[in-house]
Amino acid sequence: MVDHLLVLSQFYLNPLEEERLNTTELLQLHRLLTSYYNGSGYSVRDILRQLSPDCGELVIRGIVYGAPVNTSQLFLKRPTSSNVCCIFNYRRVSYSQFADRRAEDDAEMSAVPKVVFESNSILNSVQFVLQDVAEEDYTKTFRTNSAFQLTIFPQEDYATVQSTTLGEVLVDHNTIVEIPIQPTFFTSGNAVRYVEPEKRRCYYPEEGSKLLNQSYYSLDECLLVCRSRSMMDHCGCVSPPMVGSPMALTYCTLPDLPCLVRWKSIWYGHNEFAFLQNNEEQLAQRQCEDCLPTCNGVSMSITTNVAPLRRALRSSGYLTGLLKGLTNERPLAIIKLFFKLRFAQATESQLIALGASCP
Repeated sequence: MVDHLLVLSQFYLNPLEEERLNTTELLQLHRLLTSYYNGSGYSVRDILRQLSPDCGELVIRGIVYGAPVNTSQLFLKRPTSSNVCCIFNYRRVSYSQFADRRAEDDAEMSAVPKVVFESNSILNSVQFVLQDVAEEDYTKTFRTNSAFQLTIFPQEDYATVQSTTLGEVLVDHNTIVEIPIQPTFFTSGNAVRYVEPEKRRCYYPEEGSKLLNQSYYSLDECLLVCRSRSMMDHCGCVSPPMVGSPMALTYCTLPDLPCLVRWKSIWYGHNEFAFLQNNEEQLAQRQCEDCLPTCNGVSMSITTNVAPLRRALRSSGYLTGLLKGLTNERPLAIIKLFFKLRFAQATESQLIALGASCP
């Protein structure tokens, strides 16, 4: 049964997936899960979250500005399009399939203390200790290595970076990774507002809200909605871990997996000779050309400084510091987040001139 449940990993949007079960087996598992939930329907999103380790098992220790913290109270476990993540400082409301689950998620998020980044000193940074599961417990790996995957994104955005505007960092086992963050504020002058978005290549807040028909807009949010609509067009439903928008959606279940696998091949353009076939389906990603960045906001640039983490000299574990008492029986890593400088740069876009060709 456990082997059959691994088929749920195909709901993630990792490309180049191969089907694990045939249609008959998927229908049998679908009926089994429906029966288990008394015929009221099952949530793939919630099942994936229940099957993943708790955040306290992954992020085992932390220090925020010099004070030890309980990481279990700071991190929220949420499904995303690529995996189930433990998320720090998150402020996005739940989009679980069931109302009671959404209420529980929102109450959990409200109870989590908010952390405001203030320091640019590594000695007064936000630090966490990551501990991986034992290698024999691996059930699903997309990457060829076993590094921790760290994603940095705005706290109101969907938890998987669609546009890589901030960054993803792979943190190797037994390393100390310092991540200086440098914000840059950007604005656009009033004259730019009168240029069509297609020419200025950005949206003001009211334009983005109108495009998505919701109050919050970002480039990542637009790409999320674009992908969801593409899934709806091809399969009539959306992969449950992908759901993160208030738009009306139908959730995919196990019988829909073959269609979702075909959708991935279309979306990611696996056919190497698509340009010879003049097939519009192979250009599915171009449907998101309306998604543009914002005209005003803040961008974050990140760098990494990596150093090896020495092993504990004694079997009883490390003697001092954040790792005191921990051993190397399971892989460890330390991440440190802080602002790079004491100031932030600011830029402003202005309209200089418009040109037009004459007959």
